[in-house]
Amino acid sequence: MGNDISKLVSAYSIREIAKMNIFLSLLISVFAVFFLTVFHEPTILIFGMTLKSGCYIGLTSFTLLYILRYCSKKFQANTSKFRIVRYCTSFLCALIIQFIIWPFFAFISDIQWEYDETRLIFIFTSEALIMTTLILMLQDFALVRHGKSQTELENSRLQLRNAEAENLLLKQQIHPHFLFNSLNTLKALIKKDPNAAESYLIQLADFLRAAVSENNTQATTLEEELKLCKNYMEMQKIRFGTALSWDLIIDNENMLKGFVPSFSLQPLLENAIKHNIFTKESPLKIMVRQHDSYISISNAFNHRNAGELSIKSGLVNLAERYLLWSGEEIIIKNDGVIFSVSLKIMMHENNNN
Repeated sequence: MGNDISKLVSAYSIREIAKMNIFLSLLISVFAVFFLTVFHEPTILIFGMTLKSGCYIGLTSFTLLYILRYCSKKFQANTSKFRIVRYCTSFLCALIIQFIIWPFFAFISDIQWEYDETRLIFIFTSEALIMTTLILMLQDFALVRHGKSQTELENSRLQLRNAEAENLLLKQQIHPHFLFNSLNTLKALIKKDPNAAESYLIQLADFLRAAVSENNTQATTLEEELKLCKNYMEMQKIRFGTALSWDLIIDNENMLKGFVPSFSLQPLLENAIKHNIFTKESPLKIMVRQHDSYISISNAFNHRNAGELSIKSGLVNLAERYLLWSGEEIIIKNDGVIFSVSLKIMMHENNNN
């Protein structure tokens, strides 16, 4: 048993031990009936000794439970004293209960004792020792099991906190990268087309406002994530004109209420634009489609060789974030013609808890 006794002897473990006490009392009563019936004892003896067995185990087990609670509070800082006082007091109380209830049940069972006091004390002491040991072992088993569950729960919570911190760190890497690219684009547009630059700035402000509001959230609805994608693509349309087009297809609108990691789709759109060659004569077409329980982003594959390392690192970032949040893997397909990335849409925001 661990050193922190107060945590082990909690309200939950007390309830579990109480349930176990009731079950043990009933079980011992059944065994008593069976044992006495096999030896063809009189009905009155079977009835009396069955009651005696059930009452003795019930009184003893709940008395030992009270002793456990008392000792856990009194000696929570001293494990050795806790064990010594608990075990000695438990055995003594079990023996006293035996002497107290025996005359009554012997009377209703019509038992005439012929044994001397020494033998009677030996029998009572042996029974008290055996029953006390059994009950204490069951209590300790319940406490150890509860302690193990608590440890596993604390470890799970720690892993979750680490996952959330790592998830946030990975996500934070997206925003500076996107902001630097956007500011460079805005700078170029100001010189080339001030009106387009103004529209671009409005879209950028809306996008950043949404980014700040969802910065500390792990997940968002697919509907909200697609709004960001629409906003982002409007910015890119201002920049590239007819050289860029995209389509959004939703097979099942109910899936818009499902969840995906925050800012998981926008980086895929950014990768498609950044790492593919396209012109007005040969435009880049991006397809965003919800099908079954997945959301996919695909485009014709005409990549720039210089960006291959960058696109891999971006996908690794997304894959780690998605795995930490959902426990699922992203699906990447590349047949040399079409490149696509698919994420499973989850129905709960805290999916990996």
